[in-house]
Amino acid sequence: MSLLALPFELIERVAIHLTDTSGIQALLPLLLTCKQLYNILGTQSNHHIFASHFASHYDLSSASRRLGPQAAKSRSYASQLLRYSHALSRIRSGDIYADDVVHTFWTSFLMFMEDDGKNRASLEAAGLPDFVDRFVRERLYDGHRDGWPADNAVNSLALWLLWLTTTEDRLRAESSPRRAQMIKLMLPFVAMPVRYPSTLAPDIHFSLPLSRDVNTAPHSVPTLHGPYPHYLDGRCHSTALYSISNLEIGIPLASIAAKLIYISRREVFPVAVPSHLPRDRQHALQLGLTMIGPTQEDVHELNANKVAKLVPPTRPDGNWSEGIEGWDTMAADERAAKAPSARWDNDWYRLVDCTDIFRLISLKRSHYTPGTMSGLWQGRMLIVDDTALEGLLQIPQMPTHFNEQNLGVVAAPVFMRLREYVCMDVDPNEPVPAGEMEDGRHNAWLPASTQRFEYGHELALSYSTPDPTAPHRRIETTKRYHEYVPDGSLHDETTCRGCLYRGTSEMVFREHDARFLEMLDDELAAAPLPDEMEGIEDEEAEEAGDDVDDDAMSVDDEDELVVKRKCDGIMDIVLVGETDERHAQAWHPYRFYGRVREWDGLIALVRAPAMPGAPHVGLWMFTGYVVGGQTLVGNWRTTSHPGEPVTFEGAFAMSKRD
Repeated sequence: MSLLALPFELIERVAIHLTDTSGIQALLPLLLTCKQLYNILGTQSNHHIFASHFASHYDLSSASRRLGPQAAKSRSYASQLLRYSHALSRIRSGDIYADDVVHTFWTSFLMFMEDDGKNRASLEAAGLPDFVDRFVRERLYDGHRDGWPADNAVNSLALWLLWLTTTEDRLRAESSPRRAQMIKLMLPFVAMPVRYPSTLAPDIHFSLPLSRDVNTAPHSVPTLHGPYPHYLDGRCHSTALYSISNLEIGIPLASIAAKLIYISRREVFPVAVPSHLPRDRQHALQLGLTMIGPTQEDVHELNANKVAKLVPPTRPDGNWSEGIEGWDTMAADERAAKAPSARWDNDWYRLVDCTDIFRLISLKRSHYTPGTMSGLWQGRMLIVDDTALEGLLQIPQMPTHFNEQNLGVVAAPVFMRLREYVCMDVDPNEPVPAGEMEDGRHNAWLPASTQRFEYGHELALSYSTPDPTAPHRRIETTKRYHEYVPDGSLHDETTCRGCLYRGTSEMVFREHDARFLEMLDDELAAAPLPDEMEGIEDEEAEEAGDDVDDDAMSVDDEDELVVKRKCDGIMDIVLVGETDERHAQAWHPYRFYGRVREWDGLIALVRAPAMPGAPHVGLWMFTGYVVGGQTLVGNWRTTSHPGEPVTFEGAFAMSKRD
């Protein structure tokens, strides 16, 4: 009996069974058997088979969560399966010199951003960890400039994939020479912020996107290492993803991944515990030691808590929902938010949304999750000797002996306990205005005169501004923020201005909203004024209409992305905190205050000495992103060199303890 004599449903079931047991490649001989089978089972005619295989072998939760229901179509899954299969095939080949290796890295990176267990298992089975490790060790310096590794897409993706595939087992298995090699490879990205950007837009800006009509356009100053600060215009990649034929996504920042790779290798060996230190604080007091300084117990605590937290492992079978309490009663969006891949939502949205500092974002998605920064954070800041760093800025070439010893790299611990306060969209609330730059410092985007007063669960921010009627006088203003609570009780749909305006707490954003508004502005600008329209004859209007697209304002919405969000009423987030008493006794007491930039979720924090008259500890500013929902990574700078065009900066990473 011929296979073609069977009903279509049975032929399809045979094909699905074949792919489930032997992989999608096993279908190829069957497709080549005859033209009829190819037409019945081919990718263009039978999306269901390929979609079924995709659903059983790869993770799905992020597609509909991030892109909407139009992504969850058989055609979308089938096309994505072909992209995944090609990338995995290229990884299995082991050819790190292939011309299309950057496309393989892009697909692998996007698979990790969607990983709930199955994607990672597929990439590891194909050999990605060793593949990308070889690439970094052998090709990171391809196309170098003056000896410095290039800051391009293939290097950035390679570093991110290296970090995403880092595990405790791999760290322990890495030999000392290979670990030292990797640390040296990462050092340029870690120690040279003037060459390698750490933000998607310079932190001198708080309100983004910028207007193209500003009198003074944003600009960088030329340096021997390139323009500074970094404006990443055009630093993006277009790719097909599910139902989207041309998704524009930003190239992830190489310096962020490099910092995590570097610190994770440094944390393999614990900090030595000096034997002359008192055992603990009680022992120190018994010895009459009341000054600030660590005990052996404090150093042990440093070693017990890793700063560069590795990506949490996922179940290879992708069955991540098992054991989640209340799963059966959860709505679909609540279930999707529990997926392991949800930890990367802010990172993914940041790359997709923040590619142009002048462009409005149609899809208003979150780039920071409120409440993330509340709690105890522990970190390391890497400090390079000022003289060594100044010498690097004077020459464009990488010195022959560019290493940690010659740079004088040391690590200092950072502890902070933060609280989040939010400005709610309730009349008459308005956020504190952004502060002006002073001597290259932005004071965490708060006015320089800002004073902070916490009482109960509220924060009062008082600041002064010049009186427009009498410039010699200043007007004092106070704004009140509420301490953030995750239960949503701060938001009231009946008083929230945004909800009242929409008539609902559900916010719907469409991909083409911004483009439509731009088109509408152009149409209105080109339209004649009412008194000019009176003299226009109907015939002239008809003649002009012959050459005009009747539907110029329409948007083809067949594959338009639609994002729905529940309004939380938050207009602004301010952070305040301090070094708690136990850690202050060991590592100095500090006060912290900061703010979250809505455009991309960038966090800015100022650290100031808590005790007056302690100038030796100075004022430090930290700016960075929360990566994977668990680690704050970025750069610090001091106020030791005010007014200089290139600031003295260094790397830091912090992870949340509780």
